[in-house]
Amino acid sequence: MGIDLKGFHAFITGGSSGFGFEMAKTLLAHNATVAIAARGGDKLEKAYSALKEISADVYRVDMDVRDLGSVASAADWVAKNFERVDMLVNNAGIGMRGANTGSRDAPTPFYEIPVDAFRNIVETNFIGYFYVARAIVPLILKSGGGRVVNVSTGLRTMTARGQLPYGPARAAAEAMSVILTDELKGKNTTVNVLLPGGASNTGFVPEDERGRFDLSALLPASILNEAILFLSSGLAKGMTGERIIGREFDEWLEKKGLKSEWEHLKM
Repeated sequence: MGIDLKGFHAFITGGSSGFGFEMAKTLLAHNATVAIAARGGDKLEKAYSALKEISADVYRVDMDVRDLGSVASAADWVAKNFERVDMLVNNAGIGMRGANTGSRDAPTPFYEIPVDAFRNIVETNFIGYFYVARAIVPLILKSGGGRVVNVSTGLRTMTARGQLPYGPARAAAEAMSVILTDELKGKNTTVNVLLPGGASNTGFVPEDERGRFDLSALLPASILNEAILFLSSGLAKGMTGERIIGREFDEWLEKKGLKSEWEHLKM
């Protein structure tokens, strides 16, 4: 049977690397049309070129989620170039080292965190999610409904020492997800949260700290791929308000009584 997403249009922020790039690869491999959005430059162009080798149905959109005008321009591009929008994946993010440059054992005290760095993380990891949802969800509704996926982090990280403002910004985005879930009920549009379930081998592990990790023990950047494929499939139609951990996806399927159906659908 297999999963064929022909005609399914997805818009993924932070698509030039890490989770976003990997999720785009997965959807493209199943015939979806995907636009990856990120700040312009060589990194985005390189990602776009790599994804083009998988499918011609990939597009790149220069967008800074912190900039309302940039987000509006990206939404205008989508409205003009996509016949419909079926999924928004809010994935763009900055790790805690963007503001807290101390070690894990001795993080920077909150009163020494630079205000601009603090603001940058909150604007990217929370306000940016709002800006993009505000711009793209109306296009989803105009298409007759669809799916919103907000990428997040573990609950412990949200309040752990040294995770200011990264953790609280992710917590705010999850709280917003709950509100959006409620507001979009009855509009054929679902909202779900997706997270890896541990430290992952992405840009969120800074280069100067990689020596502290056994990289083989880190979760791969592809850890969200099967879950995003599931959330794009007919099996997830109408499913909303879920918090899905990539590392525990099989267990989640079992709990929902969906594992055998999912395995059959993938065949």
